[in-house]
Amino acid sequence: MSTKLAHSYLSAMNNTYFEHYTREHIKAEGSRWIAQQQFWLFGTARYYDGIQINREQAERDCRHYFNTIDRQLIRRRDYNEGTRLQRLVFIETGINRVNTHIHFYIKGTHLKQYRHIKHTAETNWQQHIHKASDCVVLDNIDLIHERKGYCWKEFDSIRSETLYLPCCHLNPQRYT
Repeated sequence: MSTKLAHSYLSAMNNTYFEHYTREHIKAEGSRWIAQQQFWLFGTARYYDGIQINREQAERDCRHYFNTIDRQLIRRRDYNEGTRLQRLVFIETGINRVNTHIHFYIKGTHLKQYRHIKHTAETNWQQHIHKASDCVVLDNIDLIHERKGYCWKEFDSIRSETLYLPCCHLNPQRYT
């Protein structure tokens, strides 16, 4: 093996190792960060045929879907001022990378909203999204550490865009 070829091979290995290490570090820290948010609910929204849904359509559906939830659960004045339910939204394509679906973590401002958020999230998906199949929303309060890394499973490249930032909302932390 020539020196130039060996150097090129080692450089590629180092880049691959660096990307793998960075990706795994992001997954671990992202999981820890999700657990710290203490989301009450974890949801999966599916389409009848996720193969027929492209990324652009899924993004449009996410924006519309979460707006319907916010409008039903947040007072009009607060909604108009930009208040949203706290949530993280992930658009995924499944193990074969062709079956588009959405995962989300969500919570309200006080625990009295728990059942209303769960019910609204489950019903609004089918009522407001064309080609929607079902939306299953599960309790996450006791399982915060069980599901914290679930949505990072498709983060298989530094360039992955599973976390859909335009639909994510977190309130700023208050320091005392």
